[in-house]
Amino acid sequence: MPSVIIVDDSPIMRGQLRKVLTGAAFSVVAEAGNGDEVLALYERHRPDLITLDIVMPGRDGASVAQELLARYPDANVVMCTSLGTRDKLEICRHAGVKYYLLKPINAEHAVSVFQRALTRRTAMLPVFRDDPASTSGEG
Repeated sequence: MPSVIIVDDSPIMRGQLRKVLTGAAFSVVAEAGNGDEVLALYERHRPDLITLDIVMPGRDGASVAQELLARYPDANVVMCTSLGTRDKLEICRHAGVKYYLLKPINAEHAVSVFQRALTRRTAMLPVFRDDPASTSGEG
């Protein structure tokens, strides 16, 4: 059973992600409400997958992803965010993040992305259109 850490400042979103992940046979080993706790949790649990929100109090998900992937390049990170701005997504992409979901999440699509992140088949990168705030979570 693959293990996962869920990081989101919204308890409701953490609950939704927990439900989707456990329903897809993932084991949630830890949760955090801000980016400050992520590195210590990752080092303690070494999960197969980590979900990161971009906008959180303390350290944001983009800066956490940068540091996490610099230390652990094989970490599987899925960004889960309602923020679709080009600059934050570019930071994530340059850090090595290959998978993302736009909120509100669709459970079936989310499970597909989580499973793909584990098998590293293909990256689900943002598709930028003329509007820099317009991205596609459907890959």
